[in-house]
Amino acid sequence: MRSVAFFVFLEAALLVSSSASSCEGDEYETEDWYIKRCKLVGTVDVGIYIMVDTAYGRLLKNIHSDIISYLKVLVNNVEAHFWNFKCPDIKFSLLGVKELTEKEENAFKKYKTFKNESTKKLDPVFTLAMFNRWVNKTNQCERAEVVYLLTSDPIRDFMGAYRLEMKAASYFVGPCIERRTALSTDDGQSFSGVSGMVQQMARLFGIKWDDSRTPTKPCSTDTGYVMTKNGEPTKLANFSCCSYEEWEFYYLYGPRGKNCFNQTHKSIKSENDKLPADFYNASEYCKIFSGREEAKTCSNTVNNPQLRTDLGENAGDAACQLQCCINQTNVNINSPDGKKCGKEKVCIHGFCVSKKIRSTQSNNRASDEPREL
Repeated sequence: MRSVAFFVFLEAALLVSSSASSCEGDEYETEDWYIKRCKLVGTVDVGIYIMVDTAYGRLLKNIHSDIISYLKVLVNNVEAHFWNFKCPDIKFSLLGVKELTEKEENAFKKYKTFKNESTKKLDPVFTLAMFNRWVNKTNQCERAEVVYLLTSDPIRDFMGAYRLEMKAASYFVGPCIERRTALSTDDGQSFSGVSGMVQQMARLFGIKWDDSRTPTKPCSTDTGYVMTKNGEPTKLANFSCCSYEEWEFYYLYGPRGKNCFNQTHKSIKSENDKLPADFYNASEYCKIFSGREEAKTCSNTVNNPQLRTDLGENAGDAACQLQCCINQTNVNINSPDGKKCGKEKVCIHGFCVSKKIRSTQSNNRASDEPREL
């Protein structure tokens, strides 16, 4: 039986390598077989249960009156980085939020201090292993495909194989092997944890780190795609060719792909598609990123000739640049994700992209009620 399964898996692998020859299936996604397959696969609804440690919980309470709304926008922002995944399509549902007690987090958190440093850092490898064990042992939110730990603690380690600094952690294809956990940091204010969470969700889906394993495609670490960093922002907002192909391979042809992810959920609140631009106005965003109360927006960058010249071929992304004034100083930053930049287009990571329109109706699966934060 096992040998039969192996040959079925091998045949599927050969099919993928022969057909998936371009980044997002451009060469074949108009063909009937591909359209029928995608229609059959539909949307993968990934349920996420977020746990916040005590320090991060206090931070959120000091900044926001509605903690759940901030975290829902955070999850929406993470999902936006997967809009280009078409077969299958990906949707994230926030099922619940739990604030940990000190006793609970002491069961799995471990810190270490690096040589020539005085500040202790959270050990991502050890903490993730113990967190996963604790989640499974205590049966935390069994309906969720992913149980995610958010912290304000600095995280650090080093991945020798990929030569990457490790500022977040997750398990490769984790939901399929009872390792459905991940962890990363967020500042609780500027959605700084989006990049790290995008990368960890991709790892849980079976997407590898970009490196030089495929020299014929732009998947090396110096290109700046999403999977070139671990827990840090990247130069680009989109995934590489390798990432798109790996998601399709593991989900459609992996031994248990569909059983791991293809479920429906009901979020803890009514569905919405709000992004950071719906959460803060531009002047608030300038204040957050500068840390200065007097900061404000000072010009319309869309009509800034010099900026459009500097952007060159990407001048259409000018709407996704925000100019902040701090006294007599001007600073250009990326506009908050979700800012409109064209018809059915929004800014993501400083780039103007097509927005994916979804129905916001709630679906059928019961959610876990969040603990009051």
